[in-house]
Amino acid sequence: MSPRPAPPLPPRPALPPVLACGLGLWASCAAVYSAAQSWGAGACVAVGASTLAAAALAAVALLRCRRGTLARCALLGVLIGAACGCGAGASMHVAWQEAAGEAPARLRFEAVEDADAGLYGAQCVARTRLASGRAVDVRLRFADGADVPRYGDVFEADASLAAPGERSEARCWQRGIAAVATVRQAFPVERHDAFGALLGVRARALEAIGRLGGDGGAVLLALVCGARGALDEGDVYAAFKTSGLAHLVAVSGAHLVMVCAFAGAALKALRAPRGVAVGVQAALLACYLVLSAMPISAVRAALMTLAGTTSFFARRRPASLNAVGLCIAGVVAACPAAALSASFALSVLSTLGIVLFAGLASAWIGRLAPRLPRFAAEALALTAASSVLAQPLSAALFSQAPLVSPLANVLAAPLFPLACAGGLVGAVASLAAPPAGVPLLALAALASEALCAAARACASLPGASVPVDLPIVPALAGAAVLAAVLWVLWPAPSPRAAALAAAGAAAAALAFAVVAPRLAGDEIVMLDVGQGDAFVVRSGGAAVLVDTGNQERLLREALARHAVFRLDAVVVTHGDDDHMGALASLKGVVQVDRVLVAADALACSCDACARLRGDAATLVGEGAVQGLAQGDGLRVGAFDLEVVWPARFADEGGNADSLCLLARAGADGDGAPDWTALFAGDAEHEQLAALEGQGLVGRVDVLKVGHHGSKNALTPELAAALSPRIALVSVGAGNRYGHPADKTLRELADAGAQVWRTDEAGDVSCKSTAQGIAVAALR
Repeated sequence: MSPRPAPPLPPRPALPPVLACGLGLWASCAAVYSAAQSWGAGACVAVGASTLAAAALAAVALLRCRRGTLARCALLGVLIGAACGCGAGASMHVAWQEAAGEAPARLRFEAVEDADAGLYGAQCVARTRLASGRAVDVRLRFADGADVPRYGDVFEADASLAAPGERSEARCWQRGIAAVATVRQAFPVERHDAFGALLGVRARALEAIGRLGGDGGAVLLALVCGARGALDEGDVYAAFKTSGLAHLVAVSGAHLVMVCAFAGAALKALRAPRGVAVGVQAALLACYLVLSAMPISAVRAALMTLAGTTSFFARRRPASLNAVGLCIAGVVAACPAAALSASFALSVLSTLGIVLFAGLASAWIGRLAPRLPRFAAEALALTAASSVLAQPLSAALFSQAPLVSPLANVLAAPLFPLACAGGLVGAVASLAAPPAGVPLLALAALASEALCAAARACASLPGASVPVDLPIVPALAGAAVLAAVLWVLWPAPSPRAAALAAAGAAAAALAFAVVAPRLAGDEIVMLDVGQGDAFVVRSGGAAVLVDTGNQERLLREALARHAVFRLDAVVVTHGDDDHMGALASLKGVVQVDRVLVAADALACSCDACARLRGDAATLVGEGAVQGLAQGDGLRVGAFDLEVVWPARFADEGGNADSLCLLARAGADGDGAPDWTALFAGDAEHEQLAALEGQGLVGRVDVLKVGHHGSKNALTPELAAALSPRIALVSVGAGNRYGHPADKTLRELADAGAQVWRTDEAGDVSCKSTAQGIAVAALR
């Protein structure tokens, strides 16, 4: 294949004042609305009035003086955004007060999203009207057996509105949620308006696509109708995240940006007139809006996508940038809470990256890889351009950085447009002429299945993704700095510079992944994963994870904080969700050699053990799932781990059958342990007393307190017999179980133990030193 002519370096796009105003408005509104939660309604009104007056003066000054227009427009946007954030904050404070004072009553709700299966049952956000006439959003949790609504459904329910709890207060504020309530029974209300007809169209489309089944059908439901239920229930979405393809199936509308960009590139290659290209893109967006029944998130995404693509492929980037700026300003001014929406941010950043940097990326790829097929070059260019601004935020949201993203996006390039556009066309056809829609949807499903297969294949590669601990604000700041550097330098492609940059990145990654863990020393680290257990035992480059908790993002962040990218083994004490719920999520993110469980768990018929075996096999394959019996040992550098419990299952794999490990640290190499640690899982005082009575454990230096410090974890006699110097309690802040119990904390204090808790101290490290054990907390 002869190489294509090297494309010329495109001119650097000029940044229009409208874009500066929109970005300033967005950033300012997000910052002020976040801060307004602690201000009170009166302060919000006062600050808002002041900034609104300042904005009026800035607008007058802008009209009178044309110099420094870009900076003046940005300042104007900042002032308007601050006023919008203050106004929204004042409104939210009043809504919170009114909702908290609302008497229990039968209320009418309209679901503003599909119900989601959360950790503690199905829930969704619905809109209702208070006695004062104010319309507010309420987060509803549905009792087991209650009918769960879809987006747009209207229903009545007896509800007692309450203010958001301390743990959820910040999240509710960010989403504009004024109250929470539990629904025991929902009574559907039929709607006969035009929107009801639109919902009927969506319901029929969901039914038509749902008949496809499988991963392909689940992905099509998300792409075509914005319905994520089936996608979240399976495991294919984890493969999309690990391989860097999550943006393709995101309800944020990032997939709309990509499908329209691919469609535009294809039409441009076919020399289609610009009007035809824009018409096709607009038709795709219109189909998505109809089939998704126009939720506000889809409308925002469609506007952003249309703004970014209508003129880009005609090389009129200033017009596109103006359109993006107008969309940002309009959306945030109309709904200030959208300034904090992750889906809105991903749509904006993807679109902005494509408009600004797709030409530059194409030039680089064309010169550095001239023999690359055109479709692959286009896919890489669009992916690289959209990733400049969006990838850091995506990494912060998912707590992982996909290293195989370039390969995955090249493989997805010919499949994704077929799946998404084909699904849209097939769904419309199935509504208008069902016989014609069936084969079209079947073809789209084939492309969708192939897309899933590509995601799984890439996710299964060693080092496909790495865990990261990246706060959102630094991620956005880093993306802004990178974009600014690229825009200012507008660098010409240089194979030598590219090779040096790649070599430097590889050397840094090797040092971080291989050298850093060996410098960590001999330590046991209690990871802060919320209400769950996760402990790392590592020494001399070897590392073992004991339990995983059930918060996938928190586990990845914790492993990233300690540069743990490879595990010799994961030991799961028992099948409770808060001890193994995040096990399968390690696939493709951390290299795991084997999973170790209690020997009886390999044959136990209970649901928890069956799930444990399934998740373990998903992670390492059935052959690498092994059983541990009492007396078995495991060497981790300077640590010897011995299984001391159970001798056999007596609780069908429950708390009493938790795998208990006694760790002996021998850092000085004299053969005698320097200190000992007991991992008790969820075992409580009866099991530990049996261990102590049988002479299997005695005094220990470090005690991982059983069952998160529950009231049955210890007795005074047992605490005195174990006499731990250090007690580790893995527990979530404000958990609903009341862990750790005051009784247990008193018993540990009376035994002379120093108690360390993850809800107060974050991660806690117990490290071997010449003087004994050095304890350090990260919070």
